[in-house]
Amino acid sequence: MDIYCTRPHCTKPLNSFADLDSGNTLKTITQKFCTACGMPLLLGGRYIVERPIAQGGFGATFLARDRYTPAMKRCVVKLLQPVGLTSSQMVIAKQMFEREATVLEDLGTHPQIPDLLAYFEVQSGQDEFFYLVQEFVDGFTLEQIVEQHGAIAEADVLEIMQSLLPVLTFIHEKGSIHRDIKPANIMVRKLDQTYFLLDFGAVKQVAGAAQGQKSTGIFTPGYGAPEQMRGDTVFPATDLYAFAVTCLFLLTGKEPEELFDVSYNKWQWDRFVKLSPSLNSVLHKMLETAPSDRFNSAASVIQALSSKIAATAPTPVKPTHQTSIQVPVPIASPNAINAPSVPKVLSKSPKPQKTPWLLSAPIPTQFIAAFLLGVEAMLLWQVSTTVGITAIGSPANLVVFAAFLLGVILLRISSVLDNKDLFVFVNLLSFAAVWAGQFFAKTIFQNLPQWVDIIQYCGVAGFSAIALMAAFRLIFQLLYSLL
Repeated sequence: MDIYCTRPHCTKPLNSFADLDSGNTLKTITQKFCTACGMPLLLGGRYIVERPIAQGGFGATFLARDRYTPAMKRCVVKLLQPVGLTSSQMVIAKQMFEREATVLEDLGTHPQIPDLLAYFEVQSGQDEFFYLVQEFVDGFTLEQIVEQHGAIAEADVLEIMQSLLPVLTFIHEKGSIHRDIKPANIMVRKLDQTYFLLDFGAVKQVAGAAQGQKSTGIFTPGYGAPEQMRGDTVFPATDLYAFAVTCLFLLTGKEPEELFDVSYNKWQWDRFVKLSPSLNSVLHKMLETAPSDRFNSAASVIQALSSKIAATAPTPVKPTHQTSIQVPVPIASPNAINAPSVPKVLSKSPKPQKTPWLLSAPIPTQFIAAFLLGVEAMLLWQVSTTVGITAIGSPANLVVFAAFLLGVILLRISSVLDNKDLFVFVNLLSFAAVWAGQFFAKTIFQNLPQWVDIIQYCGVAGFSAIALMAAFRLIFQLLYSLL
């Protein structure tokens, strides 16, 4: 039998013991030790670690088996890694560890939160390690499902919200805050399609408090609310913020960094998915910057969504913790445990077309883009042949200057469909600058054509670009219809 050593940085963590292949020996042996570092391998005298699941700065998570159950029941072992702590910090870590274990045991009474099976300490030489053992949920995270099957339809996301918002209500009424809600911490059990909320950050919180950090500083970048990123006090509304970001990831398949527009300091998902007005308004309120502007409880979110959920709920009444969604499973991988061979069917948002982004844009958007490109080209030409020659003088310097401006234009072109407002503003500013120069420096701009001529040139360039893009669109559609 192979047993994995949980000591951090062990040089040879995988140990093989032929004598443990006997069922009787496995049940009666007192202890086994790592052949490389001497770490006890039968954690708490009963848990046999098979392999690591995840590794982080605060600790690690392992898949294990309970040797004192008839079927060697699987479980999840979480290790707190107290590396570099002083004796006083170790005392704080022990206190926090026991308190968090008590909280997890209380929360584990909910059917959608894994049970806490045990917590204990292991001494190895001068090192001391803390462990939590929780129920193993055999399933797949929402992050895995979206990564391999694409975005999830709005009706299914509403079911996910309906299933998990009561769990958040339960947690908050117990006086706890999850602090780290994200797609990777929501799992769908294969057996009955039940959603589970995982990883309450207990290990992170213990380690952070032991090292003098604020315990509220537990979040995943992109999903953490503004107050979390500042290290301020957290609220139930903090969890609602992270849950809303999670829903956006499910609806679009895009990471938070792609959905948050830093230039406007707000969430913008309309270019990726069109949502119903009711869900749109609820998500906007859940994502307000100030906690006081969000919903004050998960129950309030449920109430706000009640009309939409009632319209989309299936006729048979199901338990609130169970969904009718037939969730697909990711492709089998070394991290997938007992993956079924036939994936189920889940309704998904339409996949993006293969047509290049510029050609797949609506015709009005193409017209605006083409017209603005014509404006840029005409202004570049006129300014280069007037101001450029006067200011730079040498034709070689003019070529360098024109190349620089062309590079700026190319950068604008690459984002014209995503930043139309900024692009229009830049062009209006260009018009204003040229007009001011023509008005105040007539000698330099005396050869500049009239505005009517410039607009005519831009119009010709714009319509030509539209015709060219329409032709390419037709070619691509013909090609993809044959493939």
